[in-house]
Amino acid sequence: MPNSKKLFQLANDHEIWENFKSGDKSSLSYIYFQYFPSMFQYGIRFKDDTEFIEDCIQDVFLKLIQAGERLSSTDNIRFYLFKALKNSIYKKIEKSKKNEMVEFVTLKFDAPFSLEEELAEKENLSKKEMALQKALKDLSDRQREIIYLRYECSMEYDQICEIMQLKNDSARKLVSRAIKSLREIIDDQLNLPTLFMMLFSKKHVL
Repeated sequence: MPNSKKLFQLANDHEIWENFKSGDKSSLSYIYFQYFPSMFQYGIRFKDDTEFIEDCIQDVFLKLIQAGERLSSTDNIRFYLFKALKNSIYKKIEKSKKNEMVEFVTLKFDAPFSLEEELAEKENLSKKEMALQKALKDLSDRQREIIYLRYECSMEYDQICEIMQLKNDSARKLVSRAIKSLREIIDDQLNLPTLFMMLFSKKHVL
């Protein structure tokens, strides 16, 4: 007989979420342990503070548990959790900034890609590598976030737009500009999966 983890893997997100909403503890446990790592990796890119991000994640789950049946349905649990986490991070930072009389709070998605870290560690860069390093540095926070959500997290554009509060055409333009600048330097013929595998995976040959 398949174990509980196997059973959850065979179920779809909608079924798991509905069970969670109804108070099923095994569904809660599965969702928490399945999505905590990706939530943390997303959150830490907004604020490099482990304790702060873990607190935000705990707040997200506490509110979800309290809401129970009042939660809206979803067929993509990670999308739902990412959106809730970003909102939690924003509210906590906004609350902390009130004492500093800061009127507007912006979240910066400025963590380096793996490829950037690799280039930074090298002592002697080729002209192509220096050009690539500059192109990566010139990416905006919004471009970094949308590339991460689209290619590392495999989210659809409508989900990305909801998380980032963008219109669909604006989201596609952000990605298109980033891709164009990077592909011009690396290789015009390089396919997109390979390009973004280079961004997120360690150790590449340029």
